[in-house]
Amino acid sequence: MTQEQNQVAPNSLRGEQVIRTIVREHQGLWRIIDLMDLLEQDMNINANPPDELLFNTIFDYIQHFSNRVHSQPTEIRLYAVLREKSPESGPLLDKLEKGYVIGHEKLLELRQLLKECMANWPNGRESFGHGLSRFSAALRKHIKKEEGVVLPRARSLLTDEDWNKIVAARDQQDDPLFGDRVKEEFRDLRLKIISLTPERLGGLGLVHTERVTAHKKGQELLSIKDLVTSYGQIEVLHNIDITINSGEIVSLVGANGAGKSTLLMTISGLQPTNKGQIIFDGEDLSKISADKRVSKGIVQVPEGRQVFKDMTVYDNLLLGAYTRSKDPSIQDDIEKIYSKFPILRQKRYNLAGELSGGQQQMLAMGRALMARPRLLLLDEPSMGLAPLIIEEIFEIVRELKDEGMTIFLVEQNASQALALADRGYVLETGVVVLQGTGRELLSNEKVREAYLGM
Repeated sequence: MTQEQNQVAPNSLRGEQVIRTIVREHQGLWRIIDLMDLLEQDMNINANPPDELLFNTIFDYIQHFSNRVHSQPTEIRLYAVLREKSPESGPLLDKLEKGYVIGHEKLLELRQLLKECMANWPNGRESFGHGLSRFSAALRKHIKKEEGVVLPRARSLLTDEDWNKIVAARDQQDDPLFGDRVKEEFRDLRLKIISLTPERLGGLGLVHTERVTAHKKGQELLSIKDLVTSYGQIEVLHNIDITINSGEIVSLVGANGAGKSTLLMTISGLQPTNKGQIIFDGEDLSKISADKRVSKGIVQVPEGRQVFKDMTVYDNLLLGAYTRSKDPSIQDDIEKIYSKFPILRQKRYNLAGELSGGQQQMLAMGRALMARPRLLLLDEPSMGLAPLIIEEIFEIVRELKDEGMTIFLVEQNASQALALADRGYVLETGVVVLQGTGRELLSNEKVREAYLGM
């Protein structure tokens, strides 16, 4: 290694960006591997036959990942560049490249073992289980070698020019994180896996409704002007100006204590205003009570779910429609909620307090949807949930938008919230300090440092 390389490579900003991207890709694979292990245990310990569709979807994801990220083994640009700078790494890189070829062959074998297992259950269980174990172990070992040896060597040896070549090659291959089209392909596969995964293993079993065009899309629905609100003598929100257009997802991000939940409660009518205006669909809300705002279509899913734990799932959903007590279509809407969230149908006679955190979030959202909201206020919907569930919660939000709903999303998970948003605002100590499209805020250096840890 030359003195120039020793000085340049450790400070390669481009290199750090690429390494973070690769590690994020690996994190998605780790979750899939963990799920395969859980499914194998479920098959062996609980004697449950494997779900052929779920397993084949998992195999599709792994195969798609390898094809899209690396194309062909000889075209892994990172390996090629590192081999030039570090000839002693050649044997390891050769072995890892060979691993991609073997991995494809083993996936074909696993699909055949799965098919035989389904045809001869339970006789084929042992062979399929052993095949899964070997495959998972090999994949874990491969990822650990890349993260423990390849990436540290690349970080110490490669220059910005090298990393730019790697990025250019990945752009051409339409990488999952660099290429928008492939992002969608992977998202669809992940969501299919989550929706097929049994609830006891962390899935939600969701069915998404058809997409429709948002009503009056693009027209201003909510306008907040010069809003000030206080708790006693302490002013919490200072001259807030925010607009939300029909059919948008608008995200509000900020640290704990910034005033995000207070703003939602003020819009809902649960927190009084000191001055300023909240205009909803051309009407000033200052004289309208909280329950009347629900009737007009402003509905909040509160932080921490706040379901009625001593009531059944069904009764919680009925309460969501209390402003529609004489509406004959309430039962039809409950059926729609059950279709969207099948786990709620399964648990409909359970007390809400018996549900898991993810199931309670489904119930809180279903209860809000029973009010037929025109503006849905979501307060920290991912709080306290597992990563697998969080990913699906955000996809549900996206689906609701596609069904025509306008959503104001408050989240500490800034990367997820802004990636989903049409537009966003950053709130600091009760003041809006930044605004822009979701993409603009994600690329803003201040946002990246303060909220994305980058």
